[in-house]
Amino acid sequence: MINTVRRVLLLVAFSVIGLAGFYFLKNLDTSINIGNVKLKVMEKGVDVEIENFMITHENKGVKEWELKADLAQIDNQEDLTKLKNVEMTLHKGGSKQYVISADSGIYKKATEDVSLDGNVKLVGPAEGLKERLSITPKKSN
Repeated sequence: MINTVRRVLLLVAFSVIGLAGFYFLKNLDTSINIGNVKLKVMEKGVDVEIENFMITHENKGVKEWELKADLAQIDNQEDLTKLKNVEMTLHKGGSKQYVISADSGIYKKATEDVSLDGNVKLVGPAEGLKERLSITPKKSN
């Protein structure tokens, strides 16, 4: 009688362990939803794929720029992030800001360089751009 009870309890314990292992392995290779962000672990080339990607850069509590994308594929081996449907907002004090949008782009984390490709558009006040883009002739000696 005691051996029968032991066998049943051992069978129940193995069943619980097997069921827990099954659910763990079943959910191991799926997406994780964190609010409005969806993460997906990849196998080759890209380490992580993130939907609704966003990075904000602040300096002494002042927001300098924001980078948003519908999809980001992070490759840690090459230390870069490939972006799709990119929007970058540059804050230039007060209410001045520039919004740059593009079909795709690449963000290099180490240098914080962003390169944009395809239908690149810049929207913002013209005053700051006029100063930077004005051409002044060089003085000849």
